[in-house]
Amino acid sequence: MFTKNNTLEQIMNTKPIKKAIGGLFPTCWLEQIPPHHYSHTMHEIETETQMEWGVPFLSDAFVESANILMEAAEHNRFLFIPLWQPDSCPIASEKQQDSGSTGFNNWIPDSDLNCADSVWLFTGNPDTDITAFAHTAGTGSVPPYTSTAVSPSKRKDNSIRPAVIICPGGGYEMISTYSEGLQLAQRMERDGGYKAFLLNYRITPNYYPLPQMDLALAILHVRAHAAQYQIDPNRILIVGSSAGGHLCASEAFLHETLKQQVITELKNNTVSAPVLKKYENCSARPDGIGLLYPVISFLSEYHEGSYLNLTGQQPGLREALSVETHITPDYPPVYAFANEDDGCVPASNTKRLEQALNAADVPHLCQIFPTGDHGVGLGYNCSCKTWSEQMLRFFEQIF
Repeated sequence: MFTKNNTLEQIMNTKPIKKAIGGLFPTCWLEQIPPHHYSHTMHEIETETQMEWGVPFLSDAFVESANILMEAAEHNRFLFIPLWQPDSCPIASEKQQDSGSTGFNNWIPDSDLNCADSVWLFTGNPDTDITAFAHTAGTGSVPPYTSTAVSPSKRKDNSIRPAVIICPGGGYEMISTYSEGLQLAQRMERDGGYKAFLLNYRITPNYYPLPQMDLALAILHVRAHAAQYQIDPNRILIVGSSAGGHLCASEAFLHETLKQQVITELKNNTVSAPVLKKYENCSARPDGIGLLYPVISFLSEYHEGSYLNLTGQQPGLREALSVETHITPDYPPVYAFANEDDGCVPASNTKRLEQALNAADVPHLCQIFPTGDHGVGLGYNCSCKTWSEQMLRFFEQIF
């Protein structure tokens, strides 16, 4: 196990950290460290280097991410599931289903890729530790209050769990997997009784509909293999932050079209007939949506970067991808929150979403907290510190 007494060089030179750490801890965060500090311990780097938003370098987060990656590489405790190569994923094969084992061969993706081959789900291995996020959680995901939204007995129930697919944000330009992914997965498994999956989706210049297709495929995969993952196929929640929130909210009204696009692409890739049949028999509609300070609209008070990075300014997509104009009564139940002082994605996005949900009579809980700005993740040091508890309670009532 790495600690903060290890140097950055020691950690990065341990296979497969250099190749894959960007999948769990954003590479652009590591770029804050000057090269002449690479030989320093993570303790030292924490005091010498600041993140771009002014806090000390997140050494604890980096070390935790590296240790989780090693749990996947050396102990097979976690799996990376390659979504666009389903025939090469043993959890999807008939042979492995018959044996009751995934037999997955420690595939570790290259985090520098941004293509179909880099689209994956990261989750606890059903053979070794199906709720590995809960069992490898650092203290940063533990709330500063007693979590009571889900009863202890339901949290520990290892029979059939609800699933959550988590889509971190990053303006469709990067993916903030640690604070908006890994920590949330830990919270959802430990305190909510969920089986969690982290989604690595394509970003710019992979324009719409590619990221949305990646999420639709993730839902199809999890639902098609519910038995292996020990989850309820009718309780699949998708949760997204910022641009990841837009990804979730847009997939929910586009799911039928996206499913057909996914099936067509899989056929073009000559995916086997049994896998295609499984996906064709499943829906890509989520059963619930959780949204953290989401991008909702591209019509007014919108996040320019997300619009440009997702659309490449293709004509006709402003309204087509503005979620608030596409809410109908069959839209899934929604929890959403934003901070009033958000200087990146205006809270008006969440307010317009709430108006549309009200008009369509869709079950929802939308909350606006006074302070916290943007990108706070679990937000335990902000006025929104209870949002995750409120979301767990809301979906406990829905599910």
